[in-house]
Amino acid sequence: MSKFPIIVCDDDEDLANQLAKNINASIQNLTDDNGSYGELDECVTFVANNFAQAVGYVVANDIKNGIYFLDIELSRESEAKNGVDLAEFIKKNDENAQIIFVTAYDKYAPLTYRRRIGAIDYISKAMSSDKIIQRIEETLRNAIDNLSNRIKFGQRDFTYKIGRRICKVAEDNVLFIEHSTAQHKVHLVTENGEVEYKGNISQIDQENSFLVKVSQSALVNPKNINAIDTKERTIIFNDDQMVSYSRAYKAVIKTLVAKFENIKVSR
Repeated sequence: MSKFPIIVCDDDEDLANQLAKNINASIQNLTDDNGSYGELDECVTFVANNFAQAVGYVVANDIKNGIYFLDIELSRESEAKNGVDLAEFIKKNDENAQIIFVTAYDKYAPLTYRRRIGAIDYISKAMSSDKIIQRIEETLRNAIDNLSNRIKFGQRDFTYKIGRRICKVAEDNVLFIEHSTAQHKVHLVTENGEVEYKGNISQIDQENSFLVKVSQSALVNPKNINAIDTKERTIIFNDDQMVSYSRAYKAVIKTLVAKFENIKVSR
């Protein structure tokens, strides 16, 4: 099996097979034109035509570090599972999954943002074949680099318990953790969703050095901060997720802004 399995899912069999050919052509272009990708042995591993086929393959083969090209509208039936549902399932089983949506309907993009799929690209079926191959080549380069870096530099997980079940999420995917409205629980927000579990902010702070305390009731992952509004004392993440910081932690906020260049500041 390839180092990074590549899976295609489109309900139109002809389009799915054509997409697989375009992906393999793009990989060949990468190996021919760029020395740093000269040893790539990736190719399309599996082509599915519906949700069940894709899920069956991912589970049966315990796919990890995969690259997934998914059609958002997998069926014309409104009740059927779509590509966003499939992406959510994949993310739960393959936390490093690189999701690329291939769609003829741009109107579905907001749905993927709301559900925090974390797709790395959207490719329009309306583009010419040459442009699609070029776009696939670009997104494959991005996906392979992302996966290579995660493997090379190690992927650490944030661990928490729900009842007796131990759950894991990649540290890089954590946005923030705050006190829940439910007693003795915390609210964990990640790039892929939200969950509440029994926990204590101070203890979580002591056990996880990648998190920074910004109030007595909130911890943030500074790598995922988009902006800080100093007037409203809010920290803003992807998809407009936000958490408040307290006045007592102004020095901490100042340090974060100085250390992380990705953080924008509004006053």
